Amino acid sequence: MKNYIKHISILVLLLATLSCDDTLEPTPYSFTAPENFYKTAQDAEIALVGIYNTLTAGSIQGAGNASSFRRDLFEMLVGGTGEGVVPSRFANRRGANFGTGAFTSQDPEINNAWFFLYAGIGRANSLLENLPKIPDDGFGGTRKAQIEGEARLLRGYFHMMLSMMHGAIPIYTRTDEDPLKGRQSVQEVYTQIISDFEFAYQNCVDRGPLAASANKWTAAGLLVKVHTYLASMKTNGLSDFGYAPNNFDWVDANASYSSAVTISEDIVNNSGYSLTANYDRLFRASTKSAQAEEVMLSAEGSSDASQQVITIVVNNFIPQGNANTVGGGSGWTRPTGELYNLYDANDFRFSHNVSGNLGGNPSVLDVLEIDGVRYYQPRALGGPNSGTMSVGKYRMVDPAQKSFAPWATGLSFALLRYGDILLLRAEALYFTGDEPGAREILTELRQRSVIAPGTVDDLNTAYFNSDFVKELQEERSRELCFEVWRRIDLARFNIYDETINSLDPNNGFYNDDVTLLQQNWRSEKVWFPIPLQQIDLNENLVQNPGY
Repeated sequence: MKNYIKHISILVLLLATLSCDDTLEPTPYSFTAPENFYKTAQDAEIALVGIYNTLTAGSIQGAGNASSFRRDLFEMLVGGTGEGVVPSRFANRRGANFGTGAFTSQDPEINNAWFFLYAGIGRANSLLENLPKIPDDGFGGTRKAQIEGEARLLRGYFHMMLSMMHGAIPIYTRTDEDPLKGRQSVQEVYTQIISDFEFAYQNCVDRGPLAASANKWTAAGLLVKVHTYLASMKTNGLSDFGYAPNNFDWVDANASYSSAVTISEDIVNNSGYSLTANYDRLFRASTKSAQAEEVMLSAEGSSDASQQVITIVVNNFIPQGNANTVGGGSGWTRPTGELYNLYDANDFRFSHNVSGNLGGNPSVLDVLEIDGVRYYQPRALGGPNSGTMSVGKYRMVDPAQKSFAPWATGLSFALLRYGDILLLRAEALYFTGDEPGAREILTELRQRSVIAPGTVDDLNTAYFNSDFVKELQEERSRELCFEVWRRIDLARFNIYDETINSLDPNNGFYNDDVTLLQQNWRSEKVWFPIPLQQIDLNENLVQNPGY
């Protein structure tokens, strides 16, 4: 990895607004050596902001271009999962290689995402090494321990995302470790991840000082995420394709699911998180108070254009339309007929996630106003064979109300939310013998989205499958489509090949283009490749099979 790990021990602390309601006062530092920087509690807070900044940075050390959850990493995890399709006329656009399954080890997005996540790990390690040197009396109460907890949580999260994408990876817990380390087994990786999350679970408070701060329950939720991931990888037997460090035979699935039940019960009973009343408020630029009720970790955008803390969703994941007049997007990704068919008409999530387009004429569109902020409403969708069918998941405000570029948005990407935790709890309950309890959770989740005069019983009947695991997988897609977990779900349930191969080119207006994905797909692509640039720089990195 060149000297990346050494380089990122030199703080590149870019001050970022973590929420439109939260402002950090300390003056940012840039390219300051650690030995000259870590003097006060305020320095530690600034360093912590630098770690969070990895989630939405435009570049790091001059490298990359929105390469984490500002855009690229989000697109990498959402594309090519069978929920959306890239029309052939957009197949050569930036990022389309993920939607068409054409990615290779040479793709710059894969290399840059790898670098960004390791940069976050390096920033966390720099803070963790220097935090003990700062006098305790500068911190209020238990804040010093909380900072350590947040830094370890983020370090664990970055390692987790790298491993869920690539499998075995180098682990870094200090800045002075060999930058040319080889890949370490997934068993070693998840042992370290769980250690970091458990520390944060024990040392972080219920809510951090900022609305976007990770907290005790973020750590708990990530532990649930890890334990269900490990258990499902073992239960469903995803192949390591001959590369033993990617093997999950070591996992005790029963113990992992039991841990997920215990920790998720703590979240349900004690965290204070809940399902926010209106599903669509989770995905709008201005509804952050509603998001705070449910979202446990996010890549935060800001409505303060001067900070340039934006997310870039315009190309793929908002209703197609003119960005300058109605806040629409490019339509480079369109829903598959398979996603359309997953929903019942009485499910609000249907018309929100799979929508008509916006076009370009604001005078013909309905407007939804939320606390004085205007959103143009997509046209009604006539059916899956309509060329106006769009991904409607995320929504940008009326461009006339923006003080920054129409294509940009201050919306936040939810990386972990309570609705997902409920679904993971249902999974863990089922695999520990409580199917009735698991089905009750699906009812609870659906209750939020039922449209009167329909009832939740109608949705339960429409969605019932005697194979609970299949019903759960479909419910996860209905609830979480076009978020960051679908690719990982297909891998951990070992249904990636089945899902891609079952796409019907005749099922919906855009489905004739699923053939691009089917032609490019190979079983080994369930793992992303190790970036070729990193292998060229570090001969100890072994490539995943098939690349």
